[in-house]
Amino acid sequence: MSKKKRVVRSMHVPMRLWIMLAIIGVIGIWIASWFFICKYIEGIDERGMFGDMFGAVNALFSGLAFAGLIVTLLYQKEELKLQREELAQTREELKGQRVEFEEQNKTLKRQRFENTFFNMLSLQQNIVNDLFYTTKSILIQKGGYGDFIDEDKFRGRELFKYMYENAIIVVNGESYREGVKNVINFGGVKKYLEISNLTCFDHYFRHLYFIYTYLDTSKLIDEEQRYEYSCMISSQLSDYELIFLFYNSISSNFKCLIEKYSVFNNLRDELLVNIDDKKIYLKEAYNHFV
Repeated sequence: MSKKKRVVRSMHVPMRLWIMLAIIGVIGIWIASWFFICKYIEGIDERGMFGDMFGAVNALFSGLAFAGLIVTLLYQKEELKLQREELAQTREELKGQRVEFEEQNKTLKRQRFENTFFNMLSLQQNIVNDLFYTTKSILIQKGGYGDFIDEDKFRGRELFKYMYENAIIVVNGESYREGVKNVINFGGVKKYLEISNLTCFDHYFRHLYFIYTYLDTSKLIDEEQRYEYSCMISSQLSDYELIFLFYNSISSNFKCLIEKYSVFNNLRDELLVNIDDKKIYLKEAYNHFV
């Protein structure tokens, strides 16, 4: 119970007591006067004269009644003031609880987002770790038969560098040595879109696109937080992953999300086949290219 409530209740008790005593006193005086007049004053005229003598007393009681009414109104005014103050305090408490509830709701939403987001990042890392590519060298013997004499295995992130700089790339049935970089150097960026043996990265790009789509469309976070989490994604991309992402996003819906979240801020330009390849991200150059 608050301090003001105790004060109001303590004021109620003596006020009610005095009102009860006043009512009892008035009734007692009225009954006593009736017995006194009936017993000690005989005759109607004498009783009338005796009553007229107390006209001033009647006026006094009327005045006191009016004064009591004023006191009651003042008391009610004070009580209403205390009630308004208490109501204002209650509103402030409710406002504080509402703000606290909104903050808790934001925290819960962010936790829900992070549970899914970090699970997706973990899955993306597993996809990278599972990347696997094997090359074999063949020794041609007499009689036309061949034996595998050497085998190279590339796993995880090292596969991006190998495919970009060293692998044998097949484009429309033709083989190109020295990786994707040589294909683009020979036939331009458009030639990259015709490469047929980069399917080992398909799952990687699809899931990465799914992560950015979830980040961009989730209603559990605000715009400022989206860029915060996008930086977490970008921080996990190696230099050669960014290079492949650069060329791979030319003809895909991924391009808009990459630009929105500035994924290529950390792109090493010297790893590009041609520094002018960045111009393909300008609308006019892109439309002219495709």
